[in-house]
Amino acid sequence: MYEYVRNPSLIHEGPLSKARLPVFLVHDGGGTAFSYHLLDRINRPLWGIENAKLQDGGWWDGGVPAMAAHYIELLGKVMPEGGDILLGGWSMGGLLSLEMAHQIALTAREAKNREGEAGDSGASTPKAPIFRVRGMIFIDSIFPLRLAELVGPLPEEPVFLSAEESRKMKLKDKVNLNMTHARMMVRFWQVPQWKDIPVPPTILMRAKEFVSRDSDENFVDYTRDLRLLGWDQYNEDHGHFIRDLWEVNGHHFSIFDIKYLDDVTRKVRKAADKLDPPDF
Repeated sequence: MYEYVRNPSLIHEGPLSKARLPVFLVHDGGGTAFSYHLLDRINRPLWGIENAKLQDGGWWDGGVPAMAAHYIELLGKVMPEGGDILLGGWSMGGLLSLEMAHQIALTAREAKNREGEAGDSGASTPKAPIFRVRGMIFIDSIFPLRLAELVGPLPEEPVFLSAEESRKMKLKDKVNLNMTHARMMVRFWQVPQWKDIPVPPTILMRAKEFVSRDSDENFVDYTRDLRLLGWDQYNEDHGHFIRDLWEVNGHHFSIFDIKYLDDVTRKVRKAADKLDPPDF
């Protein structure tokens, strides 16, 4: 059913006895999928997508839409026949999931229109894998409006690492550079407007705690006092696609700490089963 490639990486296989929709979790701003590899099994296939330009610094000239388009191509390498999937991610991973789901929905609609035209003319066209996002899981993904202005000054130009620079740089420093570039790209991202296309049903998980008030990273809490982490108006404008709101232990940056792994694993599993109920 699946092709095995490096990215996305297969974290857990699903049970052989039941065919359940796979979950693809997209990287956070730091670019790695490491946190998802800490999760226990969720009784269905679990994949992690890392930033394909992680080693180069994480910058994409086309920003968030270009990243999403490339990751959809990666899905096609794993599932060359296409199919139904669940998407999600921590922090920026939720934003990328939203962009990917929108592009996937537009592609599916265009393919359907082409089929109708081909049927009328008798012509046929090569088929690319067609996906359908049955649901999304946002793990403490805050609405990006005003985010860039709250994280302090950002560089005017991206940094591109040469092969030698990348080899010498520690992973932690690459992650920090990826994070800076992620904020720069989100600053210019236009959140998708779905119009007549329904947004896949989504479960939003929010961290229970605030990051330390003295931390340079407490910008992630600027919507913490808002029930839907700032998604309220967007959610209302798009058919209340956020179907459930669940709390997870820890603050934004500690959700995947060892002491909280059981909690977040259980809730990712529960969210997937809510969006794609198992047939017992």
